[in-house]
Amino acid sequence: MEHNKTYTENITLVEKIALMLGGMGGVPLFAIISGFLTYFYTNVIGLNAGVVGAIILVSKVFDGVSDLIFGNIIDKTRTKYGVCRPWVMRIAFFGAIGILALFTVPDIGTTGQFIYVFISYNLSQTVIYTIMQLSVISLPTYMTRDTVQRTGLFVWGSIGQSIMTIIITSVTLSLVSAFGGGQKAWIMAGCIYAVMSAVFLFVTGWVCIERVNPDEIAGKEAKVPFLTVLKSILKNKYWFEVLGIVVVGAGVYASSLQMHTYYAQYILGDINIASILNMAYTIPLLVVGFLLLPLSQHVGKKTIMLTGIGIQLLGCILIIIVPRVLPVLILATVMKSIGQSCAATMYQPMLGDAIEYGQWKTGIRSQAAMMGANGAGQKIGQGLVSAVLGGVMAMAGFNGTAAVQSSQAIGSVSGLFLFIPLAFTVIEFIIAYLYDLDKHFSSIMKDLQERNK
Repeated sequence: MEHNKTYTENITLVEKIALMLGGMGGVPLFAIISGFLTYFYTNVIGLNAGVVGAIILVSKVFDGVSDLIFGNIIDKTRTKYGVCRPWVMRIAFFGAIGILALFTVPDIGTTGQFIYVFISYNLSQTVIYTIMQLSVISLPTYMTRDTVQRTGLFVWGSIGQSIMTIIITSVTLSLVSAFGGGQKAWIMAGCIYAVMSAVFLFVTGWVCIERVNPDEIAGKEAKVPFLTVLKSILKNKYWFEVLGIVVVGAGVYASSLQMHTYYAQYILGDINIASILNMAYTIPLLVVGFLLLPLSQHVGKKTIMLTGIGIQLLGCILIIIVPRVLPVLILATVMKSIGQSCAATMYQPMLGDAIEYGQWKTGIRSQAAMMGANGAGQKIGQGLVSAVLGGVMAMAGFNGTAAVQSSQAIGSVSGLFLFIPLAFTVIEFIIAYLYDLDKHFSSIMKDLQERNK
């Protein structure tokens, strides 16, 4: 794998560590929503799982639209700090507010609580997390155009995400228990995560340096109307392929983590096993991230992703074969995690390359907008998964506040945990197999260099 020599910049280790902190800072809001929020709404607040799933699905549609809008706004930003950096620093404080808003559901009756859930969820996700995610994951594309260095930066960010994901998924339930359980305990845990998120994000925005000037690269095409940007994205076939990988990958992630708590409590008979499964799913993310840091400099992104998803597929099958033996569940969960780590780490560099392809094909360079369009698909995918999980459980008669669940409700928990990740993994492997931008990227970059002379 060769560097694009023209675009090689001297990125310092301090910046790489700061980008890792940015990955850590963006995780609390995402991990809480993905892993614990549905459980909090159903088993702590006592809301209906089907209605909660419907609210999340509808909200994800708004959330997807906001990704497109804010991505375009970020791309048009011009300050002395750059394009993304000011947004990272601005959103640090609001991210803390977004985390706390999720848990402060007031006791105002069921209808009032559903309204509050809808408003707070959209404030946290549709606005705050959208800006947070787009500004952080787009930052490497403004730090360098060299595909190898850019991949390395994304891996550093992914390592940070893995570290914080491990912390949140492994200690949250214990932390809530230590604080006495109940809603107040969740709010106290949220306060801790909120402070950590705000500090890490501000450091990222302050330290990292943007070296890519979009006005020099794309000229008058750097700031174009939103519809023109959207049309250029829709002409980018590699964006669609990465979008598909992201959507189904988010489905595997959400269906696994969301169902761990339910599966541990109602199938395995011990809710504390959820923390063990969460650690088995998240700790390998960090280990694999460190392994990918040097590996990604020499091995193609598609090869890494396909290998990981193949291991993930075997893990999904193993869980179905042996669904209740804890050591086997842990092993299979680790295998799923390896696939998740490879796919989640590589899709962002793939998007970075798709940005260059998009400029080569259409003449329009859309960086944060491209990331935002993909984030829209990711969030809609997560919303669909949450809606399916909640809807199936509700139809089966699941009631989070009931002392005993019906056999149909128990069966729904088991079926969703076992088969939804498998279905998404098969689709994910097929899409990743079709991706072939790696083969053409060097010639595309040479052509772009010639155009800019």
